[in-house]
Amino acid sequence: MMVKKMYLPPHLTAKQISEFTSLSKRKVYVLMSTNPDIGGIPSFKVGPKSVLADREDFLCWWEKTKREGQIFPSKGATE
Repeated sequence: MMVKKMYLPPHLTAKQISEFTSLSKRKVYVLMSTNPDIGGIPSFKVGPKSVLADREDFLCWWEKTKREGQIFPSKGATE
């Protein structure tokens, strides 16, 4: 199921990003745990387990990735 930009909530879960991009949820979690300086999705933790991304930060990341291409990290390096 493809989700359209206009229906994205202000803060996105890995599942919502996965549905929007067609990337696996596991890949999205890896990207959310990777430092944005090296290609990760800008995100923040809420509590001990939940991770969210701001819609606008994610959409900027997505457009940049589509424009420039991206070699996605294979492991969740945080530094």
